[in-house]
Amino acid sequence: MILTVTLNPAVDEEYFLSEFHAGNWFRANKVVRSAGGKGVNVSVILAQLGYENAAMGFLAGYNGEYVRDELRKHQITTNFVHVSGETRTNVFIVDQTGNLETGIAEPGPYVSEEALERFLINYKRMLGRANFVFIGGSLPPGVPQDIYRELVTLAKEGGNEVFVDAAGVSLAAALDAGPAFAKIDRRYVSQASGTPFISLDGIIELFNKAHAQGANCCLTSYRSYGEVFSLPGGVYLAEIERERVVSMLGAGEALLAGFIVGKKENMSEEEAIRFAMACAYEDSSHVEHGVRNRRAVEDLMPTVRVERLE
Repeated sequence: MILTVTLNPAVDEEYFLSEFHAGNWFRANKVVRSAGGKGVNVSVILAQLGYENAAMGFLAGYNGEYVRDELRKHQITTNFVHVSGETRTNVFIVDQTGNLETGIAEPGPYVSEEALERFLINYKRMLGRANFVFIGGSLPPGVPQDIYRELVTLAKEGGNEVFVDAAGVSLAAALDAGPAFAKIDRRYVSQASGTPFISLDGIIELFNKAHAQGANCCLTSYRSYGEVFSLPGGVYLAEIERERVVSMLGAGEALLAGFIVGKKENMSEEEAIRFAMACAYEDSSHVEHGVRNRRAVEDLMPTVRVERLE
């Protein structure tokens, strides 16, 4: 079973406008509302690709019920701890003329020590049923910044292959525990290098440090529509066409869900990269979140450009 952990889920509200700039009143052309958070998004896409999975984390209030109900519509097992307050709402504004996206994220509800302890009890129990674990996203108030170190360690002790997508202190803590796979946030790459723009050589150097901590596979975004993968067989640069891209919101999670499927199905490294990138491309080609079906993803695989760097 595949287990996803989203400690700070959200309701994502995406507004599509003909144009947008601060200080004026606008009428949206389209509004898309969906359950969100990195692990939640990964769970939905895994289900769309035909894989049963379970989702865990914290939910609160009316928004929390909405997130749970949306997951259950996809026949995803839910095992969330409910806390006081309200699950956060994230707002995204898409300027369709300038092709720019602006996002505003709420902090999320406070999680008490007692709620965190209940989650950890459930998590340890669920690990006994899983073989792949995805952990990702931001942390709600009250949760220790280094919690990902503990979650990765517990999953590895249970014999699970662990995938992490995080940023800042959370990512650093997760890397300390040596997950099998780590998506290195672009902001983390910039902070580590001391510059907003980093060369491929600089990215590879950072990946090597992550490999030394135990991560077998690493990736990070490169340019607007590319990803750099550092895998046991080599380093690859993969890019998708930009012509069909409508919104990149959720494309990163589609990429990770696709790569998890590639690993689970024992695809070759290049095939897994193509499948993962095609998932991201399919997700980004329409305003609705997720992928339409596996066939739509496979049809896009030949359009992915993959270059082996070393």
